[in-house]
Amino acid sequence: MAIAQAASGEKVLLVGNAAAQAADLQKAQTELTQQVSSSGSVAFEQLDRIQNISLAASAYNTVISGSIPPSAFPHSSSVLSKFLKSLRPNGTLQLREPVLIDSAAAIIATQHDALRLPTQTSRSLVSSLKLNGFVDVQVKSTQPLDDATVKKLVDSSWGVVDGEKERVTEELKGKVEFVDIVAKKPAYEVGATAALPLSFGKKKAAAATEPVRKPAKQAVWVVSANDDEDGEEELEDEDQLLDEEDLAVPMPAVAPECGPGQMGGKKKACKNCTCGLADELEAEATQNKEEDVVVITPKKKAATAPASSCGSCYLGDAFRCASCPYLGMPAFKPGEKVVLGGNLLKDDVEL
Repeated sequence: MAIAQAASGEKVLLVGNAAAQAADLQKAQTELTQQVSSSGSVAFEQLDRIQNISLAASAYNTVISGSIPPSAFPHSSSVLSKFLKSLRPNGTLQLREPVLIDSAAAIIATQHDALRLPTQTSRSLVSSLKLNGFVDVQVKSTQPLDDATVKKLVDSSWGVVDGEKERVTEELKGKVEFVDIVAKKPAYEVGATAALPLSFGKKKAAAATEPVRKPAKQAVWVVSANDDEDGEEELEDEDQLLDEEDLAVPMPAVAPECGPGQMGGKKKACKNCTCGLADELEAEATQNKEEDVVVITPKKKAATAPASSCGSCYLGDAFRCASCPYLGMPAFKPGEKVVLGGNLLKDDVEL
């Protein structure tokens, strides 16, 4: 893939997939190792593990995903967010994935229950990258998929059930393409703060040179004290505007005393209870809560043996991801149990 490039001295995260061949993994790692030289480094992870592990924050200059064939797997929003956090400021993401040519094809794809079927267009993928914090998002190239490639991906990579493979292949022929995108992390860390310079000197100097204008006087209504003498205006009598209900003095509400509630219900304590009914009701409520508590003891999960998702762990540390259970062990044959031999099984000091 043309965009899988790194500069000398950079730290690179190469993301593979479970369907890749060992030869393709070795070729991609060898090429990147030569590009970064001895002053840089190349780390490896599997795409299907990204959601379940924690990547080191601000650790890489470049993240490359989708460059190892088959480039058949889409990147979710949560995966893009983890890529952003693992990049250093101004770091670069190089991405390749299959997308649909238009929104009409996307509607057809969403009608199927396949787990890894592409559902985005190149435009929606660019929007997803921007929403997750990437800047300078650029579509470098697009490559339409021929019918044979679409059929191969439907059969082996996109999780389509056997009874639906032929129909899905016919619906997606001529509607899928590979897109190569380059995006950058901003020049600042996520959550960073900085003080904004505030200067009011120029504004004050400009205000001092302008002439001071007095606000125009607004006209107001003036009421004369002798308006009653004119005899032209009749004033309403205030007493005639009040009804008998307005003149009635409100009676204060009386707090209910301790006793049975409405309709012969349960006893209820008054606000300032002194007869002990409030304490009795509180103790009864506390007892009912304690009786409702149910203690559940969780069952312990049985320990499971470590398993490989990529199938390339036997080749050695160069092909193992950072979370591989065989990390640090020597290379071994597929299916062979790793056993330490020689003097490593004996104690250094004999008693």
